[in-house]
Amino acid sequence: MMTENDVWFEENQGTGWIILNRPKALNALSLRMVKDIYKQLRVWAHNESIALVCIKSQSEKAFCSGGDVRAVYESVKLHSDRTVPKEYFITEYKMDLLIHEYNKPILVFMDGIVMGGGVGLSVGARFRIITEKTKWAMPEMNIGFFPDVGANYFLNQMPGRIGLYLALTAKIIMKGDIISTNMADYYLESSRWIEVEEFIKAHTWTSENVENELVKCLESICIRSDQLPHDLNVEKINHYFQYETIEQIIHSLDVAASNGDDWASETKNTLLKKSPTSLKVTLELMKRGKGKTLRESFAMDTEVALNFLHTEDFFEGVRAVLVDKNHMPKWKPASFSEISNENISQFFQVDWKNGCNPFNSHNDH
Repeated sequence: MMTENDVWFEENQGTGWIILNRPKALNALSLRMVKDIYKQLRVWAHNESIALVCIKSQSEKAFCSGGDVRAVYESVKLHSDRTVPKEYFITEYKMDLLIHEYNKPILVFMDGIVMGGGVGLSVGARFRIITEKTKWAMPEMNIGFFPDVGANYFLNQMPGRIGLYLALTAKIIMKGDIISTNMADYYLESSRWIEVEEFIKAHTWTSENVENELVKCLESICIRSDQLPHDLNVEKINHYFQYETIEQIIHSLDVAASNGDDWASETKNTLLKKSPTSLKVTLELMKRGKGKTLRESFAMDTEVALNFLHTEDFFEGVRAVLVDKNHMPKWKPASFSEISNENISQFFQVDWKNGCNPFNSHNDH
C-alpha cells in the first residue's frame, strides 16, 4: 500500500499507519496531503478490521511544521486564485475535526517540530506522545495570520491565560509545558519509540483490546510528566495577559519592563514585532471562542482564514518569513490606533454566496 508520495498509508494487523514523508518541507501539509489523509481516515473509520490509527513522520527533524502556507501564498500571488486556499483551509479543518471526533483511537508520535497544522493533526488524537526533541507552537502570528486549526477552542481550554499568551506570542514550548497545557499525554525518550512501534506491530488489534493494552504499554515505558521541567512563567502570564485589549496588555508589560522586569521587556518586544491586525483579530477570536463547540470554532476559523486572504499582512508575513526569509515584514497598518473595532469585526463575516459555512452542517464526515 506504500507509494512514493508525501504521505504513506499502511495497514498492519488491525492498525492503519499514516506516515508523513515530506522531509525537505518539514512535512508542511500540502492540499494533496490533507485530502489524502482526510480520505483515508474516512475509509478506516468504516473498516471493521482497523482498530487503531497511528500517525508518525519519516523525518528526524519534524512531525509536521504546519500547513503549506507558501503554496497558499503562491496560488493567490502568482495565479490570483483564491479557490485553492479556500479548499485547502476547509479540507484541513474537516480533517482536524474528524481526528477529534474519530470513532477509533488515534496515536500520534509528535517527535521534533509540531507547529500550526501539525498541532491540528495531533491535538485531537487519543494517545499523543512527545519526546525531548518536541518543539510545540502556534507560530501563525509570525506570518501575519492567526492561530487556526481550532486553536480558539483548545487554547481556551488551557489553564489561566496561557492559551492567549501562546496565541499572541507564538512562543515555542517543550516537555512538561506541552503536557501541563494538555497538548500531549505521554513523554517518551525518542530512542525508545522503536519499542512502542514494535509492540504495536507485534499485536493484532481489536476494538476490545486496543485501549487497555496501549495504556499499559505506554505507562510502562514513558516518563511521568511530574518529572519533566517546566519553563512557562505562569504567574507572569496570568498577570500581564489578564487584560481585555492588546494595548492594555502591552502597557502593563511596558510598565513592568521600565521597572526592570526582563521577562516583561522581552515579551513586550515579541508582541511589538507582530502584525497589529493579527494581534487584534486573534485576541477577538480567543474571546469569541470561549464557550463555543469545536465545530463552531472551526466554522469561525474558516471565516477568519478566508478574510485573511484579502489582507496585505498575510502575504507580507509569508514573504518575509518563508519566501525572501529576511524576517523584516512591513505591516500595514503599522499601529493599533489605525485599526477600528469595525475593521476587526469584518474578519468574522463571510458572504457565503452559494450556501453556507461547511461547518454549520453535520453531513461532512
